Amino acid sequence: MDGVSFKQVDQYALCCVEHLSDELKGALRKNLTRICHGVDQASRDRAMYKYPATLRAFWDRYSGKTRKTQVGMLGELLAHVVILELFPSFDVVSPFFNMEEKSIRKGFDLLLYESSSNEVWITEVKSGGMRVGKTSCTATRDLLAKARDDLKGRLAEQELNHWQNAINAARNSIHGKADFKESVLEILELEGDMAVGNSATAADNNVFLISALFSDVSQRVAEKTISKFTTDLASGSVFKTLLVLSLHKGTLKRLEDFLRAESGH
Repeated sequence: MDGVSFKQVDQYALCCVEHLSDELKGALRKNLTRICHGVDQASRDRAMYKYPATLRAFWDRYSGKTRKTQVGMLGELLAHVVILELFPSFDVVSPFFNMEEKSIRKGFDLLLYESSSNEVWITEVKSGGMRVGKTSCTATRDLLAKARDDLKGRLAEQELNHWQNAINAARNSIHGKADFKESVLEILELEGDMAVGNSATAADNNVFLISALFSDVSQRVAEKTISKFTTDLASGSVFKTLLVLSLHKGTLKRLEDFLRAESGH
């Protein structure tokens, strides 16, 4: 994709958004309704699910949030686009919008389905900037470690609500004609059963950890940083299977300005 460099090696990948190109803007326009509402609702020919209304709904949610939450929202939005465009083996089976309220999603950030293995991947996105005294490498490593620790804790909780939310998100996101819908729901219901039986563990789950760093892209994240983090984590058998993505973009301003202009604000 123009303006985006991407490299994947085994269990990790690095993606750098060098500039907000016309092609990347096109990908945002093409995918926004699918990202926000899920495939099933986005496929319906209704004004409320079309691009203009979705943009306004996104901006309505975004504009009133704290800066920290806004950074998280844009990081997750970029993660959605990158997965849809650059990870063709995955179907995103959860919507960005929280259906019950205009707050950020509770539970898991994204749910992915891989048809080749008939597996669900629980995805956690951590976003942030580069604080004083940090490098792009240390900041990214910190974000990935936070994603790892948060997901490790959440997946080991005997909390049925996490899985109920995931089931509802998948049910409302996957197109009704998709042949994998029942498989996804069955997998999530089995995890819910384990939570009820107090037998849920992080090691039962495939996880996709994503860091979204907003900082000067001239200071690139080194591949060896992501490789070492992935190797160290995989060797500990904390999760069933692991994928790691370092997502790096410059400041939020161009993306924020684009979404504001598109929404008419």
